[in-house]
Amino acid sequence: MNEHAPARGMQRLVLLFLALAFAGMTAVSLGQRVMRPELVVPSNARQMSADEAPAGAMSEIGRLMQHIRQNPGDVAALIHLVEHFMDEKNWEAAEIFSRRAVVAAPGNPQPLYLLGVILHNRGEHAEAAACLERVVGLRDEPSVRYSLGVLYVRHLQDPARGGQHLRVALAQPGLSDDLARSIRAELEALAPGAAAPKSPDASATTAPEKRGAKRSPAP
Repeated sequence: MNEHAPARGMQRLVLLFLALAFAGMTAVSLGQRVMRPELVVPSNARQMSADEAPAGAMSEIGRLMQHIRQNPGDVAALIHLVEHFMDEKNWEAAEIFSRRAVVAAPGNPQPLYLLGVILHNRGEHAEAAACLERVVGLRDEPSVRYSLGVLYVRHLQDPARGGQHLRVALAQPGLSDDLARSIRAELEALAPGAAAPKSPDASATTAPEKRGAKRSPAP
């Protein structure tokens, strides 16, 4: 009955390593990605190294929680604590404190963005998209539009809405080369040829010839 259990465990490990490898290969402008590679995490989210002592991280978490008990409205400390929990893949605790940060600073887009990434990692894609839509309303950035596009296309089966976010992101200023490539790849997968630049002048001059029309003689 249990003879296939080791094989299933090995498959899960392989999938995990593939996800982490893909995350490393497709980093975009905001920095490190989390377990699911298509949503990006702001660059100030600390990535724990493999040889970092867990006791040190737990000590920092304890210090931050003690500080927050005494200063419940310290949004920077709440965000820092959320990032620690995200490093440890403790999504439940990360969600609790990110929601507290959102309540403490409703006009700050960073807690909302982190909450969106956390909800995505918990498989709550519709709620994640709702958070990121609110982020766009506060601060419209290409990376957020990219994350929204991927959520709608890959996880919410709404390619029309996802494609719209991706096209807006591609046209926004301040777009990094890496993020632009990622957006074009998503658009190309969505509709081959959609990300390719078009030349209106070329189409205007070749269209009459295809229809067999003659050009007017030059004056």
